[in-house]
Amino acid sequence: MLSNGVWTLVKRIVLAAAGVVAIVAAILVYVVDRKLDQMELDTHNVIIDENETPAVERPIRPTMDPASTDGGTQEEDPEDFYVLLIGLDSRDNLFMLNTDSLIVAHVIPQTYTVKMISVPRDQKVFVGDRQEPEKINGVFARGYQAAVRAARDNPDLLSGRKVKLGGVTVSEEYVSSGIALLRSTMERHLGVPIAHSFLIHFNSVIELVDEVGGIEVNVERSMHYTDEFGGTSIHLEKGLQTLDGVNALNYMRHRLDDRGPAYESSDFDRGRRQQLVISLLADKITDWNSLPKALGLLDIITSNVKTDMSRGKMVSLLADFYGNLTKESIVSIPYPGEWKSPFVEIIEPDFRMAMERFRAVDDGREEGAGAAGTAG
Repeated sequence: MLSNGVWTLVKRIVLAAAGVVAIVAAILVYVVDRKLDQMELDTHNVIIDENETPAVERPIRPTMDPASTDGGTQEEDPEDFYVLLIGLDSRDNLFMLNTDSLIVAHVIPQTYTVKMISVPRDQKVFVGDRQEPEKINGVFARGYQAAVRAARDNPDLLSGRKVKLGGVTVSEEYVSSGIALLRSTMERHLGVPIAHSFLIHFNSVIELVDEVGGIEVNVERSMHYTDEFGGTSIHLEKGLQTLDGVNALNYMRHRLDDRGPAYESSDFDRGRRQQLVISLLADKITDWNSLPKALGLLDIITSNVKTDMSRGKMVSLLADFYGNLTKESIVSIPYPGEWKSPFVEIIEPDFRMAMERFRAVDDGREEGAGAAGTAG
């Protein structure tokens, strides 16, 4: 039997330990909340509609509920939803408005599955009420530039909120208007309602791959391309190898080749490689059980990604998917399209069947449905 004095000491130690744990937990919640706050982007803060008509307040979607962005972790139904991932070419201090990669993801929390489809940059689309077709990778720029023109005529349209993209800081309304126009165009093209958008800077791929120690990929062919003005230098040889961040990004982006058209990659090749890198990254990240490493990843993501998803929903998804998401959870849906200069056009009925599979809420892991490509 322990004496009363010993029991009192034990209780004090337990209470002190519990207090320390509570303080540490509170600090972590505060740190995570502050970091997620850096990603916030109000994509309803637009000054044009989908036909590029200037407006003081004409959001394409209902305005966000302020309660959803106050840092709380309110419960949300675990229903499936769609997300638009926009890879923007804004290296160093260069701010290029054309979107370099476009992926729409179908997130299915019920089965810890994410289905992805990459839409080619040159896909033929119709924007708003326009009768002339254009390439989808120019739609973001169209919305962005329309907002710039509207604000130039009426500066009162700007709220003063700023967004940092790479080394450039711009008005939130410009970026949000670009995303809103692209989102509505993508919804019309794919026939799905997009709930959230993520604007992703190239640096996030480089830093994340380096942080996890590289990814092992069986590069399917040699790739060589140099563009001194654009700062691009791609030199990869065929074979199984561990790619660092720069080479992983080069593997994803390779399109033109110094050796001529026979060595170039199509938009379909690029889309497949982009999804492969994402699946390999997800697989390595979810293997970690280290808090410092997780916070390091959070630093990278919050510095390079902007989104209109609420902090509460992000925290909820991280809690749901962490430990349950592997590369097998990420399903790549091949895009049924073909090149008909100057556009990529869809192939029917293949496109309809692909979209039915993309929209289906199932475990998504049927044979051959994993991320396309070859990994080591």
